[in-house]
Amino acid sequence: MNPGHFLHLHYMWVSPPLEAKIRYDLVRGGVPSILAAVISGFVVLFLDGDLMIAKLFLGIGALCLLTAGSYLPAGRRSLSAGYVNLTIAAQVRRPLLALVIITAVLMGIAYLPLVIHATEPTDVSTVSLVVAMLVPVVILFLVVMNYLIVRRSLPPAPAILHRYGLSGEILGPPTQSGPPAGPPRRWGPPQA
Repeated sequence: MNPGHFLHLHYMWVSPPLEAKIRYDLVRGGVPSILAAVISGFVVLFLDGDLMIAKLFLGIGALCLLTAGSYLPAGRRSLSAGYVNLTIAAQVRRPLLALVIITAVLMGIAYLPLVIHATEPTDVSTVSLVVAMLVPVVILFLVVMNYLIVRRSLPPAPAILHRYGLSGEILGPPTQSGPPAGPPRRWGPPQA
């Protein structure tokens, strides 16, 4: 295809060591978040039964963390052949920012019944209440960290580009070497 057909795609050249570092950072940030989401989901299951509303919002928060953690390794698809596809990188960053906002709201709502149970005499055990108050902090912290990793890596921050001696110039789609592309091929049955 003719590179002129993809005017909405923007790329940034990165060196192979930087590409490897970005791939490593995305996996290193995403996999622990996925594991933490699974662990926090199990912890929420074993909280005291009187914390049902908090358990509901903490469970949804664990799903947000699982989603955020899976976005990081998926962000590696924006790296290809020494280029960062800035369009795909933005498609990874934007949902993560939305997840940060959603998680912050959900964890704030989850804290309301916890504060009520902490200030009034109830049958909720102290251990369950303390754990229930720590889980939202951990979930929100990890979701924010996932966003910061993606924000710093896709596209690479100017300090990282400078460290690798790159300019950070935004380019059009990379072209393949060889003869110039001809007109687009027609699909369908051959015509006589």
